[in-house]
Amino acid sequence: MGLVLWPMFTNAGTEVTGSRFWHGPERTRLVLELSDSVQYNVFRLQNPERVVIDIADSHFAGGAELPAEGGGPVLGVRSGRPTNGTLRVVLDLGAPWSYRTFLLSPNPPYPYRLVVDLSRIPEEDESVVDSSDTREEDYLVVIDPGHGGEDPGAVGGKGSHEKDVALAIANRLKRIINWDSRMRAVLTRTDDYYVSLRKRVLFAMSMSADVFLSIHADGAKRRSARGASVYILSTDGASSEMGKWLAQRENASDLAGGVDIGEQEPILQRTLLDMGLDWKIKESRLLGIELLNAMGKVGPLHSANVERAGFAVLKSVDIPAVLIETGFMTNPDEEQALQQVLVQERIAGAIFRGLSAYCDADQRCPERTQEANVYVVAPGDSLPLIAARLGLTVSELRRADPSGSSSLQLGQRLKVPVP
Repeated sequence: MGLVLWPMFTNAGTEVTGSRFWHGPERTRLVLELSDSVQYNVFRLQNPERVVIDIADSHFAGGAELPAEGGGPVLGVRSGRPTNGTLRVVLDLGAPWSYRTFLLSPNPPYPYRLVVDLSRIPEEDESVVDSSDTREEDYLVVIDPGHGGEDPGAVGGKGSHEKDVALAIANRLKRIINWDSRMRAVLTRTDDYYVSLRKRVLFAMSMSADVFLSIHADGAKRRSARGASVYILSTDGASSEMGKWLAQRENASDLAGGVDIGEQEPILQRTLLDMGLDWKIKESRLLGIELLNAMGKVGPLHSANVERAGFAVLKSVDIPAVLIETGFMTNPDEEQALQQVLVQERIAGAIFRGLSAYCDADQRCPERTQEANVYVVAPGDSLPLIAARLGLTVSELRRADPSGSSSLQLGQRLKVPVP
């Protein structure tokens, strides 16, 4: 028997004030925003496949409704009232998917949220996030675009989100690293969905990464705050008030992103052996110095020193690990700049040069395969994009290689100024 749609609601009970879907590679998430805590029941029906969410004593607020389309495994979304006072939401599925449900307490700006996660496989058996091919002998760089999905990160005055900037820069950095072929790069997330701090760490560890780079874009109480900064793990408190504030904000990402308390495991509280921790912090600082040197040549720095703070995403990765703040979303000028393709490419190129300089001194890293004064044209390249990536102007690029026409060929070798 089908569900009966109802034409009107009473004013009593909890209101569903909003809803949305997020789609990841192995998980689809439905989020229902609520005006208060609720009692709920979730179950699966077969022939056809459905996941049913019953919410006691609830109704849609005026103007609120379910997403018009599902996406991913969800073929359709329906609502109804099986009994008086119970709001039922039905997800029509194309195939059997497992589900997990939990209620999140308010975490400003979010109200109560009922989260339903649909997974292809059980949560504990999730495969790697980025399916890029890697080999055991690769010098592997795990790039972690901060935030995602439910968690936008810092939000600029024009409404742009840190999560989008972080992913855009991370994608460009991955492309540069893999085209260069000296190192290999993979991402902890490849689209707009949330990955818990625990899973970002576990991913890097499971991949036997050599370096961990977490990409972010700052938020600050002062709109005038500007410039890039680099953070490493601290074992004895933050090196600045800004670092302390940022670490608190970033470590709360799981609350915004929507993570079941059951996902938190002791691994994020694990203490590394003193010798291993000393090596990691020393190497992370050396990596941070090279990154700051390179980034300072293409834009302003918020701090010329490698800062320290207790970022959870850096704690349990027993390899050189840094958190890079590429600028301030809360600074109007930087918010606008960070949306621009050439600025994103310039930042990614600077991070790559800093990483390469660190790699030169790391015995684990292969030797350089490219000549310092030669750039090999990659897919999708243009002179402005190449110039931005190398931290040059188009005029400087043309002067270094007058023969390099505006019509570039894949694999073409361009002479470039030596950094």
